Amino acid sequence: MKRIMMDTNYWIFLKHNPQRFKQLFDITSREDVQVYFGSGNFIDLVKADEQDLMSKIIVAIADKALPPTPVDGNEFYVSDSVLDIIPNHQYRRYVRRKTQGLGQVETLQRVFRDSTWSATEDYFDGMEQIRELYQEWGHDNLKGLAFEDYLKEEGEKYILHEHEVDIIEYVKKQIFLHRVSMMDPNETVKENDFADMLVCTQAILSDCNMLLIEAKWANLELVDAVTENIEMSESLDVYKGFDVFLQDLKD
Repeated sequence: MKRIMMDTNYWIFLKHNPQRFKQLFDITSREDVQVYFGSGNFIDLVKADEQDLMSKIIVAIADKALPPTPVDGNEFYVSDSVLDIIPNHQYRRYVRRKTQGLGQVETLQRVFRDSTWSATEDYFDGMEQIRELYQEWGHDNLKGLAFEDYLKEEGEKYILHEHEVDIIEYVKKQIFLHRVSMMDPNETVKENDFADMLVCTQAILSDCNMLLIEAKWANLELVDAVTENIEMSESLDVYKGFDVFLQDLKD
């Protein structure tokens, strides 16, 4: 079974390239291919004024939804309901009540129209603080700070027992730490990075095995940097080009 995720840029790419959409639709209609649409994709798309056509594309292709990532734990839930991508729990319940009887396309269109999202100041401030700490202490010391609860004093040293960290906490924090370590000294913290990092996080935590992502992230090998120390049931292959991705889906 091929289980795929796409960076939001590639969902938008399908919107502007009907022939490419048809090619992907034909392949993903097979029973041995499943497409995941995540909350990272959702918060990226709600910033646009109108997503009526995008709603049709998502419903046509997506098989599963990836809800907002919990703070910690060892199990990541994959949902059959597209409404589970909505980050706010109360609003999610409200939408379920208000859209009973509506089709999936109309429901998703309404969700996009009524939703807004923007990164908080805490995100920007937090990323800047992490970057300053990284520049002063380096990655290993910063990782020790991030996972302070798992540091054990052994003689005159503190040893980080990474194997004791639950998988969700580990991946979420490592994504941010590695992202900061890869930033240029004068690089600006971008709002879109938050959604992109969430897409990467959810691809790792789910049973996704093919991730099509923006070349910037693929070239930085962000996903590989996080997964190299994780035991995974199967590998997660990262793609940055639509044609190669499509060809591997066909094979």
